[in-house]
Amino acid sequence: MLRRQFLASAAIAAVASAAPVKFALAATPEDQFVIATNMTTMRGVDPHEANQIESCEILANLYDRLVYFEPDNLAEPKPQIATSWEVSADGKTFTFKIRDGVQFHSGNPLTAKDAEWSLHRLVKLGLSPAIDLRQWGFDETNVETLIRATDPQTLLIETPEVWNHSLILASLASSGCSIVDRELALSKEQNGDMGRNFMQAADAGSGPFSLRSFRPNDLLMADAFKDYWNGTPAMRRVIMRHMPESSVQRLQLEAGDVDVATRLSSTDLAKFESAGNVAIQKVPGFGFYYIALNQKDDILSRPQVREAFRYLIDYDGLSKSIMRYYGVMRQTIIPTGLPGVVDEAPYKLDVEKAKALLAEAGLADGFAKTCYLPSGTPYFEFAQSLQANAAKAGIKLDLQVGDYLGKFRERTTDIYFARSGERLPDPHSILQSYASNSDNSDDAPLSGLLAWRSAWDVPKDMQDQVLAAARETDATRRAEIYSGLNKEYLHCSPALVTSFERIDVKAVGKRVSGYTGHPTWVTRWDTVTKA
Repeated sequence: MLRRQFLASAAIAAVASAAPVKFALAATPEDQFVIATNMTTMRGVDPHEANQIESCEILANLYDRLVYFEPDNLAEPKPQIATSWEVSADGKTFTFKIRDGVQFHSGNPLTAKDAEWSLHRLVKLGLSPAIDLRQWGFDETNVETLIRATDPQTLLIETPEVWNHSLILASLASSGCSIVDRELALSKEQNGDMGRNFMQAADAGSGPFSLRSFRPNDLLMADAFKDYWNGTPAMRRVIMRHMPESSVQRLQLEAGDVDVATRLSSTDLAKFESAGNVAIQKVPGFGFYYIALNQKDDILSRPQVREAFRYLIDYDGLSKSIMRYYGVMRQTIIPTGLPGVVDEAPYKLDVEKAKALLAEAGLADGFAKTCYLPSGTPYFEFAQSLQANAAKAGIKLDLQVGDYLGKFRERTTDIYFARSGERLPDPHSILQSYASNSDNSDDAPLSGLLAWRSAWDVPKDMQDQVLAAARETDATRRAEIYSGLNKEYLHCSPALVTSFERIDVKAVGKRVSGYTGHPTWVTRWDTVTKA
Protein backbone atom coordinates (compact mmCIF):
# COMPACT_ATOMS: atom_id res chain seq x y z
CA MET A 1 0.00 0.00 0.00
CA LEU A 2 2.81 2.37 0.92
CA ARG A 3 4.68 1.58 -2.31
CA ARG A 4 1.57 2.27 -4.44
CA GLN A 5 1.02 5.59 -2.67
CA PHE A 6 4.64 6.58 -3.16
CA LEU A 7 4.63 5.68 -6.87
CA ALA A 8 1.40 7.59 -7.40
CA SER A 9 2.89 10.64 -5.71
CA ALA A 10 6.00 10.35 -7.82
CA ALA A 11 3.96 10.14 -11.01
CA ILE A 12 2.00 13.29 -10.15
CA ALA A 13 5.19 15.09 -9.19
CA ALA A 14 6.83 14.10 -12.49
CA VAL A 15 3.99 15.61 -14.47
CA ALA A 16 3.84 18.70 -12.25
CA SER A 17 7.57 19.37 -12.53
CA ALA A 18 7.15 20.23 -16.19
CA ALA A 19 4.81 23.12 -15.39
CA PRO A 20 6.36 26.59 -15.09
CA VAL A 21 5.76 28.49 -11.86
CA LYS A 22 3.45 31.23 -13.11
CA PHE A 23 -0.24 31.98 -12.86
CA ALA A 24 -2.66 31.29 -15.68
CA LEU A 25 -5.51 33.70 -16.40
CA ALA A 26 -8.03 31.67 -14.40
CA ALA A 27 -8.82 33.07 -10.98
CA THR A 28 -11.18 32.39 -8.11
CA PRO A 29 -14.15 34.83 -7.86
CA GLU A 30 -13.46 38.08 -6.04
CA ASP A 31 -16.01 37.28 -3.32
CA GLN A 32 -14.95 33.65 -2.77
CA PHE A 33 -11.90 32.41 -0.88
CA VAL A 34 -10.53 28.93 -1.71
CA ILE A 35 -8.09 27.05 0.50
CA ALA A 36 -6.28 23.84 -0.49
CA THR A 37 -5.64 21.65 2.54
CA ASN A 38 -5.35 18.09 3.81
CA MET A 39 -8.55 16.86 5.47
CA THR A 40 -7.31 13.34 6.21
CA THR A 41 -7.51 13.72 10.01
CA MET A 42 -10.72 15.79 10.03
CA ARG A 43 -13.53 13.59 11.37
CA GLY A 44 -16.07 16.36 11.84
CA VAL A 45 -16.67 19.96 12.89
CA ASP A 46 -17.95 19.63 16.44
CA PRO A 47 -15.89 22.21 18.38
CA HIS A 48 -15.87 20.04 21.50
CA GLU A 49 -14.43 17.09 19.58
CA ALA A 50 -12.35 18.38 16.64
CA ASN A 51 -8.74 19.02 17.56
CA GLN A 52 -6.65 19.29 14.36
CA ILE A 53 -5.13 22.45 12.91
CA GLU A 54 -7.47 22.46 9.91
CA SER A 55 -10.51 21.88 12.11
CA CYS A 56 -9.53 24.65 14.53
CA GLU A 57 -9.31 27.17 11.69
CA ILE A 58 -12.82 26.22 10.56
CA LEU A 59 -14.21 26.38 14.09
CA ALA A 60 -12.69 29.83 14.65
CA ASN A 61 -14.93 31.08 11.86
CA LEU A 62 -18.12 29.13 12.58
CA TYR A 63 -18.08 29.89 16.31
CA ASP A 64 -17.20 32.63 18.78
CA ARG A 65 -15.44 32.28 22.13
CA LEU A 66 -15.49 34.43 25.23
CA VAL A 67 -12.11 35.97 24.35
CA TYR A 68 -9.55 35.69 21.57
CA PHE A 69 -5.94 36.61 20.73
CA GLU A 70 -4.72 38.65 17.81
CA PRO A 71 -2.01 36.66 15.96
CA ASP A 72 0.63 39.30 16.72
CA ASN A 73 -0.26 39.72 20.40
CA LEU A 74 -0.56 36.49 22.36
CA ALA A 75 -0.05 38.16 25.73
CA GLU A 76 -3.25 40.18 25.86
CA PRO A 77 -6.68 38.53 25.32
CA LYS A 78 -9.28 40.60 23.50
CA PRO A 79 -13.06 40.68 24.04
CA GLN A 80 -15.18 38.56 21.72
CA ILE A 81 -18.49 37.29 23.13
CA ALA A 82 -17.41 38.62 26.52
CA THR A 83 -17.19 42.41 26.46
CA SER A 84 -15.32 42.56 29.78
CA TRP A 85 -14.20 40.39 32.69
CA GLU A 86 -12.96 40.65 36.23
CA VAL A 87 -10.83 38.33 38.36
CA SER A 88 -11.51 38.08 42.08
CA ALA A 89 -8.87 39.03 44.66
CA ASP A 90 -8.19 35.37 45.45
CA GLY A 91 -7.64 34.62 41.73
CA LYS A 92 -10.28 31.90 41.57
CA THR A 93 -13.43 33.56 40.22
CA PHE A 94 -13.74 35.04 36.73
CA THR A 95 -16.83 37.14 35.97
CA PHE A 96 -17.62 37.70 32.29
CA LYS A 97 -20.15 40.14 30.84
CA ILE A 98 -21.71 38.68 27.69
CA ARG A 99 -22.19 40.82 24.61
CA ASP A 100 -25.81 41.83 24.06
CA GLY A 101 -27.63 41.36 20.75
CA VAL A 102 -25.58 38.44 19.40
CA GLN A 103 -27.45 35.87 17.32
CA PHE A 104 -26.61 32.31 16.43
CA HIS A 105 -26.88 31.27 12.79
CA SER A 106 -30.23 29.70 13.68
CA GLY A 107 -31.58 33.09 14.76
CA ASN A 108 -31.58 32.13 18.44
CA PRO A 109 -30.15 34.78 20.78
CA LEU A 110 -26.80 34.02 22.43
CA THR A 111 -26.88 34.39 26.22
CA ALA A 112 -24.74 33.50 29.20
CA LYS A 113 -26.80 30.30 29.50
CA ASP A 114 -25.43 29.15 26.13
CA ALA A 115 -21.89 29.88 27.30
CA GLU A 116 -22.53 27.96 30.51
CA TRP A 117 -23.98 24.93 28.70
CA SER A 118 -21.20 24.93 26.10
CA LEU A 119 -18.42 24.72 28.69
CA HIS A 120 -20.38 22.06 30.59
CA ARG A 121 -20.71 20.10 27.34
CA LEU A 122 -16.98 20.38 26.62
CA VAL A 123 -16.08 18.91 30.01
CA LYS A 124 -18.79 16.25 30.07
CA LEU A 125 -17.99 14.89 26.60
CA GLY A 126 -14.42 14.50 27.79
CA LEU A 127 -12.90 14.36 24.30
CA SER A 128 -9.49 15.76 23.32
CA PRO A 129 -10.40 19.49 23.49
CA ALA A 130 -11.75 18.96 27.04
CA ILE A 131 -8.18 19.28 28.29
CA ASP A 132 -8.63 23.06 27.92
CA LEU A 133 -10.75 22.97 31.08
CA ARG A 134 -10.11 19.57 32.64
CA GLN A 135 -6.44 20.38 33.24
CA TRP A 136 -7.56 23.10 35.68
CA GLY A 137 -9.60 20.68 37.79
CA PHE A 138 -13.02 20.85 36.10
CA ASP A 139 -14.80 17.53 35.69
CA GLU A 140 -18.33 16.17 35.28
CA THR A 141 -18.88 16.20 39.06
CA ASN A 142 -18.15 19.89 39.64
CA VAL A 143 -18.52 21.76 36.36
CA GLU A 144 -22.21 22.62 36.82
CA THR A 145 -21.45 24.19 40.20
CA LEU A 146 -18.30 26.01 39.17
CA ILE A 147 -19.41 27.37 35.77
CA ARG A 148 -22.78 29.07 35.91
CA ALA A 149 -24.81 31.91 34.39
CA THR A 150 -26.17 34.26 37.02
CA ASP A 151 -28.27 36.23 34.55
CA PRO A 152 -28.62 36.37 30.72
CA GLN A 153 -25.50 38.54 30.37
CA THR A 154 -23.27 37.30 33.21
CA LEU A 155 -21.16 34.14 33.39
CA LEU A 156 -19.15 33.07 36.44
CA ILE A 157 -16.25 30.64 36.17
CA GLU A 158 -14.77 29.51 39.47
CA THR A 159 -11.60 27.42 39.32
CA PRO A 160 -11.19 24.60 41.87
CA GLU A 161 -7.65 25.82 42.63
CA VAL A 162 -5.66 29.01 42.08
CA TRP A 163 -3.81 29.06 38.77
CA ASN A 164 -1.97 31.79 36.92
CA HIS A 165 -4.99 33.69 35.59
CA SER A 166 -3.44 34.18 32.13
CA LEU A 167 -3.60 30.40 31.64
CA ILE A 168 -7.36 30.35 32.26
CA LEU A 169 -8.01 33.20 29.82
CA ALA A 170 -5.76 31.60 27.20
CA SER A 171 -7.65 28.33 27.52
CA LEU A 172 -10.97 30.11 27.02
CA ALA A 173 -9.61 31.59 23.77
CA SER A 174 -9.10 28.15 22.24
CA SER A 175 -11.45 26.66 19.63
CA GLY A 176 -12.41 23.98 22.16
CA CYS A 177 -14.17 26.62 24.25
CA SER A 178 -16.46 27.69 21.41
CA ILE A 179 -19.95 28.82 22.37
CA VAL A 180 -22.66 26.50 21.03
CA ASP A 181 -26.34 27.17 20.32
CA ARG A 182 -27.78 25.21 23.25
CA GLU A 183 -31.38 25.20 21.99
CA LEU A 184 -30.42 23.93 18.52
CA ALA A 185 -27.98 21.28 19.79
CA LEU A 186 -30.46 19.87 22.29
CA SER A 187 -33.20 19.77 19.65
CA LYS A 188 -30.93 17.41 17.65
CA GLU A 189 -29.92 15.28 20.64
CA GLN A 190 -29.85 11.51 20.17
CA ASN A 191 -29.62 9.17 23.15
CA GLY A 192 -28.18 11.88 25.38
CA ASP A 193 -25.29 12.80 23.04
CA MET A 194 -25.89 16.56 23.48
CA GLY A 195 -26.14 16.95 19.71
CA ARG A 196 -22.77 15.33 19.00
CA ASN A 197 -23.96 13.24 16.04
CA PHE A 198 -25.70 16.24 14.49
CA MET A 199 -22.69 18.53 14.91
CA GLN A 200 -20.28 16.24 13.08
CA ALA A 201 -21.39 17.88 9.82
CA ALA A 202 -23.47 20.86 10.96
CA ASP A 203 -22.75 24.01 12.90
CA ALA A 204 -24.50 25.57 15.87
CA GLY A 205 -22.40 28.70 16.09
CA SER A 206 -22.54 32.47 15.94
CA GLY A 207 -19.31 33.12 14.03
CA PRO A 208 -18.77 35.22 10.89
CA PHE A 209 -19.44 32.19 8.66
CA SER A 210 -22.10 29.48 8.72
CA LEU A 211 -21.52 25.95 7.46
CA ARG A 212 -23.11 25.23 4.11
CA SER A 213 -21.80 21.69 3.57
CA PHE A 214 -19.06 19.35 4.74
CA ARG A 215 -17.94 16.13 3.08
CA PRO A 216 -15.04 14.40 4.84
CA ASN A 217 -11.89 14.06 2.73
CA ASP A 218 -13.49 16.16 0.01
CA LEU A 219 -14.94 19.62 0.56
CA LEU A 220 -16.12 22.18 3.09
CA MET A 221 -18.17 25.25 2.17
CA ALA A 222 -19.08 28.12 4.50
CA ASP A 223 -21.16 31.19 3.73
CA ALA A 224 -20.82 34.67 5.21
CA PHE A 225 -23.24 35.27 8.10
CA LYS A 226 -24.90 38.55 7.16
CA ASP A 227 -26.12 39.21 10.72
CA TYR A 228 -22.72 38.74 12.36
CA TRP A 229 -22.39 41.12 15.31
CA ASN A 230 -19.04 42.43 14.08
CA GLY A 231 -20.12 43.06 10.49
CA THR A 232 -20.67 40.97 7.37
CA PRO A 233 -17.42 39.44 6.02
CA ALA A 234 -16.11 40.59 2.63
CA MET A 235 -15.91 37.02 1.35
CA ARG A 236 -19.35 35.72 0.43
CA ARG A 237 -18.12 32.14 0.58
CA VAL A 238 -15.08 30.19 1.78
CA ILE A 239 -14.25 26.80 0.31
CA MET A 240 -11.74 24.30 1.68
CA ARG A 241 -10.73 21.55 -0.76
CA HIS A 242 -9.04 18.30 0.17
CA MET A 243 -5.71 18.13 -1.70
CA PRO A 244 -3.19 16.03 0.23
CA GLU A 245 -0.59 16.03 -2.58
CA SER A 246 1.83 18.97 -2.70
CA SER A 247 2.12 18.78 -6.49
CA VAL A 248 -1.65 19.07 -6.90
CA GLN A 249 -1.84 22.06 -4.56
CA ARG A 250 0.98 23.74 -6.48
CA LEU A 251 -0.73 23.27 -9.84
CA GLN A 252 -4.01 24.59 -8.49
CA LEU A 253 -2.33 27.66 -6.98
CA GLU A 254 -0.45 28.32 -10.23
CA ALA A 255 -3.70 28.10 -12.18
CA GLY A 256 -5.49 30.45 -9.80
CA ASP A 257 -8.00 27.76 -8.83
CA VAL A 258 -7.11 28.16 -5.15
CA ASP A 259 -6.04 31.22 -3.17
CA VAL A 260 -4.03 29.45 -0.47
CA ALA A 261 -1.98 26.23 -0.42
CA THR A 262 -1.26 24.84 3.03
CA ARG A 263 0.68 21.61 2.47
CA LEU A 264 3.41 22.30 -0.08
CA SER A 265 6.73 20.49 -0.08
CA SER A 266 9.93 22.41 0.54
CA THR A 267 10.76 22.04 -3.17
CA ASP A 268 7.48 23.59 -4.27
CA LEU A 269 7.72 26.35 -1.66
CA ALA A 270 11.23 27.18 -2.85
CA LYS A 271 9.98 27.50 -6.44
CA PHE A 272 7.24 29.90 -5.42
CA GLU A 273 9.59 31.88 -3.20
CA SER A 274 12.11 32.18 -6.03
CA ALA A 275 9.45 33.28 -8.53
CA GLY A 276 8.02 35.81 -6.06
CA ASN A 277 4.43 35.45 -7.28
CA VAL A 278 2.95 34.27 -3.98
CA ALA A 279 3.54 35.21 -0.37
CA ILE A 280 5.21 32.51 1.74
CA GLN A 281 3.80 32.81 5.24
CA LYS A 282 5.72 31.13 8.08
CA VAL A 283 3.75 30.89 11.31
CA PRO A 284 5.18 29.57 14.62
CA GLY A 285 3.20 26.46 15.50
CA PHE A 286 3.69 26.07 19.29
CA GLY A 287 4.62 22.44 18.89
CA PHE A 288 7.26 20.02 17.70
CA TYR A 289 7.92 17.17 15.33
CA TYR A 290 8.25 14.19 17.64
CA ILE A 291 8.97 10.48 17.65
CA ALA A 292 6.74 8.73 20.21
CA LEU A 293 8.18 5.46 21.51
CA ASN A 294 5.57 3.22 23.13
CA GLN A 295 6.70 2.49 26.69
CA LYS A 296 4.51 -0.60 26.86
CA ASP A 297 7.05 -2.18 24.52
CA ASP A 298 9.90 -3.95 26.28
CA ILE A 299 12.51 -2.80 23.77
CA LEU A 300 11.36 0.78 23.26
CA SER A 301 11.05 1.35 27.00
CA ARG A 302 14.79 0.91 27.57
CA PRO A 303 16.44 4.31 28.22
CA GLN A 304 19.38 3.50 25.94
CA VAL A 305 17.01 2.82 23.04
CA ARG A 306 15.19 6.10 23.62
CA GLU A 307 18.55 7.87 23.69
CA ALA A 308 19.73 6.06 20.54
CA PHE A 309 16.87 7.53 18.50
CA ARG A 310 18.16 11.02 19.28
CA TYR A 311 21.40 10.10 17.48
CA LEU A 312 19.58 8.76 14.39
CA ILE A 313 18.10 12.09 13.29
CA ASP A 314 20.03 14.05 10.66
CA TYR A 315 19.35 17.44 12.21
CA ASP A 316 21.70 19.41 9.95
CA GLY A 317 20.77 17.65 6.73
CA LEU A 318 17.03 17.96 7.35
CA SER A 319 17.40 21.65 8.28
CA LYS A 320 18.87 22.37 4.86
CA SER A 321 16.38 20.30 2.87
CA ILE A 322 13.06 18.80 3.92
CA MET A 323 12.55 20.96 7.02
CA ARG A 324 13.78 24.22 5.49
CA TYR A 325 10.28 25.69 5.62
CA TYR A 326 8.55 23.41 8.10
CA GLY A 327 10.68 23.58 11.20
CA VAL A 328 13.49 25.12 13.20
CA MET A 329 15.88 22.62 14.76
CA ARG A 330 15.19 22.42 18.49
CA GLN A 331 15.80 19.47 20.80
CA THR A 332 14.01 20.95 23.83
CA ILE A 333 10.27 21.45 24.35
CA ILE A 334 9.61 25.17 24.81
CA PRO A 335 9.13 27.08 21.54
CA THR A 336 10.81 30.32 20.57
CA GLY A 337 9.38 33.43 22.20
CA LEU A 338 8.01 31.75 25.32
CA PRO A 339 9.48 31.87 28.85
CA GLY A 340 12.12 29.24 29.58
CA VAL A 341 13.56 28.76 26.07
CA VAL A 342 16.89 26.91 26.06
CA ASP A 343 19.11 26.95 22.97
CA GLU A 344 21.13 23.85 23.86
CA ALA A 345 21.26 21.24 21.10
CA PRO A 346 23.80 18.57 22.10
CA TYR A 347 22.58 15.84 19.73
CA LYS A 348 23.67 15.21 16.16
CA LEU A 349 23.52 12.33 13.70
CA ASP A 350 25.90 9.70 15.09
CA VAL A 351 25.14 6.15 14.00
CA GLU A 352 28.08 4.68 15.90
CA LYS A 353 26.90 6.30 19.14
CA ALA A 354 23.44 4.87 18.53
CA LYS A 355 24.89 1.39 17.94
CA ALA A 356 26.86 1.62 21.19
CA LEU A 357 23.69 2.55 23.11
CA LEU A 358 21.81 -0.37 21.58
CA ALA A 359 24.60 -2.75 22.59
CA GLU A 360 24.46 -1.34 26.11
CA ALA A 361 20.74 -2.14 26.11
CA GLY A 362 21.48 -5.74 25.10
CA LEU A 363 20.37 -5.17 21.51
CA ALA A 364 23.62 -5.36 19.57
CA ASP A 365 21.84 -7.29 16.80
CA GLY A 366 19.20 -4.56 16.47
CA PHE A 367 15.44 -5.04 16.22
CA ALA A 368 12.44 -4.39 13.96
CA LYS A 369 9.47 -2.10 14.67
CA THR A 370 6.65 -0.43 12.80
CA CYS A 371 6.67 3.34 12.51
CA TYR A 372 3.29 4.97 11.84
CA LEU A 373 2.98 8.46 10.38
CA PRO A 374 0.41 10.74 8.73
CA SER A 375 0.30 11.26 4.99
CA GLY A 376 1.57 14.44 3.39
CA THR A 377 4.69 16.53 3.55
CA PRO A 378 7.11 16.58 5.31
CA TYR A 379 6.31 13.42 7.29
CA PHE A 380 7.23 10.79 4.73
CA GLU A 381 10.47 12.46 3.65
CA PHE A 382 11.53 12.89 7.29
CA ALA A 383 10.62 9.29 8.12
CA GLN A 384 12.58 7.99 5.13
CA SER A 385 15.68 9.78 6.43
CA LEU A 386 15.15 8.28 9.90
CA GLN A 387 14.54 4.84 8.39
CA ALA A 388 17.83 4.95 6.45
CA ASN A 389 19.86 6.04 9.49
CA ALA A 390 18.17 3.50 11.75
CA ALA A 391 18.99 0.70 9.31
CA LYS A 392 22.69 1.56 9.58
CA ALA A 393 22.40 1.05 13.36
CA GLY A 394 20.57 -2.28 12.97
CA ILE A 395 17.01 -1.03 13.47
CA LYS A 396 14.55 -2.03 10.76
CA LEU A 397 11.63 0.42 10.57
CA ASP A 398 8.54 -0.53 8.59
CA LEU A 399 6.91 2.77 7.57
CA GLN A 400 3.12 2.80 7.52
CA VAL A 401 1.52 5.97 6.13
CA GLY A 402 -2.11 6.87 6.79
CA ASP A 403 -4.57 7.98 9.44
CA TYR A 404 -3.17 6.20 12.49
CA LEU A 405 -3.99 8.89 15.03
CA GLY A 406 -6.73 6.70 16.50
CA LYS A 407 -4.26 3.86 16.94
CA PHE A 408 -1.83 6.22 18.68
CA ARG A 409 -4.64 7.43 20.95
CA GLU A 410 -5.28 3.79 21.86
CA ARG A 411 -1.58 3.37 22.76
CA THR A 412 -1.15 0.51 20.29
CA THR A 413 1.51 1.95 17.95
CA ASP A 414 5.14 0.83 18.24
CA ILE A 415 6.51 4.14 17.06
CA TYR A 416 4.45 7.15 15.99
CA PHE A 417 5.99 10.06 14.12
CA ALA A 418 4.00 13.27 13.82
CA ARG A 419 3.94 16.86 14.97
CA SER A 420 2.16 18.47 17.87
CA GLY A 421 0.54 21.87 18.11
CA GLU A 422 -0.97 23.57 21.12
CA ARG A 423 -3.85 26.02 21.29
CA LEU A 424 -2.55 27.60 24.51
CA PRO A 425 0.20 30.19 23.86
CA ASP A 426 2.12 29.33 27.02
CA PRO A 427 4.88 26.83 27.93
CA HIS A 428 2.42 25.02 30.17
CA SER A 429 0.47 23.63 27.24
CA ILE A 430 3.52 21.86 25.80
CA LEU A 431 4.88 20.70 29.15
CA GLN A 432 1.45 19.48 30.21
CA SER A 433 1.37 17.23 27.15
CA TYR A 434 5.02 16.13 26.89
CA ALA A 435 6.07 16.04 30.55
CA SER A 436 2.92 15.22 32.55
CA ASN A 437 1.12 11.94 33.03
CA SER A 438 -0.37 11.70 36.48
CA ASP A 439 -2.47 8.66 35.55
CA ASN A 440 -0.81 6.15 33.22
CA SER A 441 -3.74 3.75 33.21
CA ASP A 442 -5.50 2.94 29.93
CA ASP A 443 -8.67 4.76 31.00
CA ALA A 444 -7.03 7.96 32.27
CA PRO A 445 -9.20 11.11 31.93
CA LEU A 446 -6.47 13.22 30.27
CA SER A 447 -5.86 10.82 27.40
CA GLY A 448 -5.03 13.68 25.03
CA LEU A 449 -1.56 14.07 26.57
CA LEU A 450 1.26 12.87 24.34
CA ALA A 451 3.11 11.39 27.34
CA TRP A 452 0.02 9.30 28.16
CA ARG A 453 -0.40 8.16 24.56
CA SER A 454 3.23 7.01 24.69
CA ALA A 455 2.53 5.26 28.04
CA TRP A 456 5.47 7.18 29.53
CA ASP A 457 5.45 7.27 33.32
CA VAL A 458 7.02 10.73 33.59
CA PRO A 459 9.31 11.29 36.61
CA LYS A 460 7.25 12.70 39.47
CA ASP A 461 9.66 15.56 40.18
CA MET A 462 9.24 16.79 36.63
CA GLN A 463 5.45 16.64 36.87
CA ASP A 464 5.51 18.52 40.18
CA GLN A 465 7.52 21.31 38.57
CA VAL A 466 5.04 21.57 35.69
CA LEU A 467 2.24 22.15 38.21
CA ALA A 468 4.33 24.58 40.26
CA ALA A 469 5.03 26.73 37.22
CA ALA A 470 1.34 26.81 36.29
CA ARG A 471 0.47 28.12 39.76
CA GLU A 472 3.35 30.62 39.92
CA THR A 473 2.24 34.25 39.54
CA ASP A 474 5.72 35.82 39.49
CA ALA A 475 6.89 35.99 35.86
CA THR A 476 10.62 35.82 36.64
CA ARG A 477 10.29 32.80 38.89
CA ARG A 478 8.02 31.12 36.39
CA ALA A 479 10.59 31.52 33.60
CA GLU A 480 13.27 30.04 35.87
CA ILE A 481 11.15 26.94 36.53
CA TYR A 482 10.49 26.47 32.83
CA SER A 483 14.17 26.84 31.96
CA GLY A 484 15.04 24.14 34.48
CA LEU A 485 12.31 21.85 33.16
CA ASN A 486 13.50 22.36 29.62
CA LYS A 487 17.04 21.30 30.49
CA GLU A 488 15.84 18.33 32.53
CA TYR A 489 13.71 17.07 29.65
CA LEU A 490 16.64 17.42 27.25
CA HIS A 491 18.81 15.09 29.30
CA CYS A 492 16.32 12.51 30.63
CA SER A 493 16.04 10.26 27.54
CA PRO A 494 12.31 10.98 27.12
CA ALA A 495 9.84 8.73 25.33
CA LEU A 496 8.94 11.69 23.11
CA VAL A 497 11.98 12.60 21.05
CA THR A 498 11.80 16.18 19.73
CA SER A 499 13.79 17.38 16.75
CA PHE A 500 12.25 20.45 15.10
CA GLU A 501 10.09 23.25 16.40
CA ARG A 502 7.01 23.34 14.24
CA ILE A 503 6.39 26.02 11.62
CA ASP A 504 3.11 26.16 9.71
CA VAL A 505 3.65 27.35 6.16
CA LYS A 506 1.04 28.78 3.83
CA ALA A 507 1.51 29.95 0.25
CA VAL A 508 -0.92 32.84 -0.24
CA GLY A 509 -1.86 34.29 -3.64
CA LYS A 510 -0.93 37.92 -4.19
CA ARG A 511 -4.59 38.93 -4.71
CA VAL A 512 -5.33 38.03 -1.08
CA SER A 513 -5.03 40.45 1.83
CA GLY A 514 -5.83 39.94 5.49
CA TYR A 515 -5.31 36.18 5.68
CA THR A 516 -2.87 35.89 8.59
CA GLY A 517 -1.92 32.52 10.02
CA HIS A 518 -2.44 32.22 13.76
CA PRO A 519 0.06 30.44 16.06
CA THR A 520 -2.85 28.85 17.96
CA TRP A 521 -4.58 27.80 14.70
CA VAL A 522 -7.60 30.13 14.96
CA THR A 523 -6.93 31.89 11.65
CA ARG A 524 -9.77 34.22 10.67
CA TRP A 525 -11.54 34.50 7.33
CA ASP A 526 -13.59 37.61 8.06
CA THR A 527 -10.46 39.76 7.74
CA VAL A 528 -9.82 38.55 4.16
CA THR A 529 -10.23 40.76 1.11
CA LYS A 530 -9.19 40.19 -2.50
CA ALA A 531 -7.92 42.61 -5.14
